[in-house]
Amino acid sequence: MGCFLVLNAYAGENQETAAKKLALMFRMAPQQAQSIIDKVSKGQVWRFQNEVSDRQAVVAENYLKAIGFQVERSGQAQEETYQIAETVDLSDDADLAVAPAAVASPGEKPQQTLQKSPSKALAAQSPSGKSLHFGFHGTGGGLLKIQLVNWILSMVTLGIYYFWGKTKERRYLWEQMSFTGDRFFYHGTGKELFKGMMIFNLLFIALAAGLAVVENMVGPQMSGVVNGALVLAILVAIPAILVGAYRYRLSRTAWRGIRFSFRGSRKEAIGLYVKGFLLTLFTLGLYWPYFTIARRTFWMRNSHFGNQNIQYEGDGKDIFTQFMISVLLVPLTFGIYWFWYKAFLARYNWSRTRFAGGTFNFSATGGQMLTLNLVNMLLLVVTLGLAYPWVMVRNLSFVTQHLTIDANMRLDKVVQDAKQSGALAEGAVDGMDIDMDFGI
Repeated sequence: MGCFLVLNAYAGENQETAAKKLALMFRMAPQQAQSIIDKVSKGQVWRFQNEVSDRQAVVAENYLKAIGFQVERSGQAQEETYQIAETVDLSDDADLAVAPAAVASPGEKPQQTLQKSPSKALAAQSPSGKSLHFGFHGTGGGLLKIQLVNWILSMVTLGIYYFWGKTKERRYLWEQMSFTGDRFFYHGTGKELFKGMMIFNLLFIALAAGLAVVENMVGPQMSGVVNGALVLAILVAIPAILVGAYRYRLSRTAWRGIRFSFRGSRKEAIGLYVKGFLLTLFTLGLYWPYFTIARRTFWMRNSHFGNQNIQYEGDGKDIFTQFMISVLLVPLTFGIYWFWYKAFLARYNWSRTRFAGGTFNFSATGGQMLTLNLVNMLLLVVTLGLAYPWVMVRNLSFVTQHLTIDANMRLDKVVQDAKQSGALAEGAVDGMDIDMDFGI
């Protein structure tokens, strides 16, 4: 398996010395090496053109890290690259021999790491008064190819390949998304999902077996109570599973070499959801707007990019009136007004969301959301579902086209501070088919 090397940040002390070492290692002109360092130092991403083997990647990574670069591996070439070093040769036939002191062996630790100051490469700011934009560069055809291979191999392997296929699909979607022109990266693996699903299945079987033993001990007259306890246990476990799944996905997502993370606890999620559903039930639905904001607050405030968390300041009373209007108009309009309420809620939520001093803005209207969904439905009906990849691409493109952040956001203080997260809960979500959509 090969990969592409990507330079996300530079935090070395001596650019002139680093340029000489870069030119020596990759057989490029000193001016080109200096240009690469200048651009990466300003926050631009540099992707090497040629695919390399894992063996070559280890050697090159250690060398690049030792001279001050933060390096990522990308699993596949992208349709749109950033800055390409046309003369660089990283093929297996290339001679990577360098001075022994300059390159750390695969088992050794590089002389310096970038985690202490990647902020130097993240400090590039947009001009004052301008918005920072998201983008999506994928195509329905590209996604369809991945899904077709996934479907075929999943059938051939009796479903085992599903987890690897899902990872490839997710990696494609992640890496086709960009912010200020720089792509996101997904680091999850199919092995992690498969292992998580196997562990979850074993836990579920053990729970079911334990309840069966209890049912046999108490007799058939108590079977209803036992089954009810099982259902209740599953419902209570859903928030905990969602937390684990969301934590896993964020921990495997990176931008400019800095990873995302989620710091919320399962206990807090269970308490929030149990309280929210009970109060909504007892108030005949009137508590739902407050529960909506409480959920959003939990997911946003516990989400981090590097060492900085997302701030969210919402209040249920701000959306209560619109919620009541939607309760009245959605049935009268045969569901059409739901898109106007959904657009209002998305605009409200993003306008109350801030990160590193910048405020998000979502500009979509109810009419635009209605048009998007009507066209999507028409595509699915006419093609008997074959247009689903195009529908996914349309949805992601719609969100990225309407979502921006004002240029007051400062990334110069963001440093890597992500925590590791396992895939157990992610496997549980796949097994139980729980919707992970927390809203636009």
